Amino acid sequence: MMRTIVTLVALLAAQPVFASAATLFHDGRFTEAATAGRAENTAASLVVAGRATMVVASFDTVDRDRARALIDAADHDFDAALVLAPTSEEAALMKAQSVGYHGKLTKSPGLAKETRARIEAVLKQNPNNALAWASLAGWHAGAVTTLGKFLASTVLGASTKIAIADFETAIAKDPRNPIHPAFYGLTLLDLSTDNGARATQLLQAVQRLPARDAYENLLKRATAQVLPLLTSGDVKGAQTLARRLLPFGKL
Repeated sequence: MMRTIVTLVALLAAQPVFASAATLFHDGRFTEAATAGRAENTAASLVVAGRATMVVASFDTVDRDRARALIDAADHDFDAALVLAPTSEEAALMKAQSVGYHGKLTKSPGLAKETRARIEAVLKQNPNNALAWASLAGWHAGAVTTLGKFLASTVLGASTKIAIADFETAIAKDPRNPIHPAFYGLTLLDLSTDNGARATQLLQAVQRLPARDAYENLLKRATAQVLPLLTSGDVKGAQTLARRLLPFGKL
């Protein structure tokens, strides 16, 4: 009997241990996280799959068609998550982001308007959702950098002033999250070299905050590259680098 138990324990110990999608995402194994998330097929795991796919598309892809294909896949993940959990704020917000990325890659005003409506729907459901405020800020800033201030305002109602206010709201609601000051600082540089001083403060704040997963660590490493240029007074160089480090900057 004892020999049978020992043999059974040995066999169980020899079985491969498959990491969950969440664990793989945490460890920075984004492509594997996407595959695992789809296999697990829960609302939460599908959100992880879509997020992981968008990270690969926006930060590690140099081909526009490949990026669009990846965003398509993420879009399907979020649709599937919303079927399983129709009231999930996270799934709804990630769906808004995937639509926004499609709009960015195709320069579609229609998709840009849909993105804003989706983000605002999340904020209506939960005004304290800091990531939604940051997403709305990014929407305003992205519209301005893509279309210019006049067209962004006229066609989409986008505003740099609102972008800044919404980023500040995101940080106030979630001050320990390094994602918000990272994107805020890089976005300020993208908008104008006049924003060097505030961008420096924000990117320095990122370095003081702990990274809770590989994605946040990716952002910390990115912002750390920009800081030496800012502190040396090379704001134009910092702007150029910030634009390469923002989503789809490698395209």
